[in-house]
Amino acid sequence: MSGIRTRGDDRKRARVDLTPEVSAWLDAASRAFGLSRSETLRRLVQASLDVGPALSAENSRTVAALASQVRMVGRNLSQMVHAIHAGRAVSMEAALPIWEMLDERVSAIDHELTAMTVAHGLRLRRAAHLLEVET
Repeated sequence: MSGIRTRGDDRKRARVDLTPEVSAWLDAASRAFGLSRSETLRRLVQASLDVGPALSAENSRTVAALASQVRMVGRNLSQMVHAIHAGRAVSMEAALPIWEMLDERVSAIDHELTAMTVAHGLRLRRAAHLLEVET
């Protein structure tokens, strides 16, 4: 058999010949992103075609954590809407701490994502339909 599948998926193996200089650049990029050489190449190819993120391993973990926070905010909002529809809504004064907590979480998420995307330039912020930061 000419091809060996080790993961049980349809991945194709590609061989890339690199000069020592380019190989050193790939090693440096892999260390900077905290990824394997293969994963660094996959992400760079995806990012060059705008079909995937070119995030470091740390940024990928941060995005996963932020997604969890977004789900929590969504659950809280869903519970509040259900309470309103069921006629169990509390007064605005009683709900104010919840609204403040939700606002703090959303602001924190926005801050984290802004810190990551600013490093990649305004092109990513525009593609994500986020407001531009004036300097």
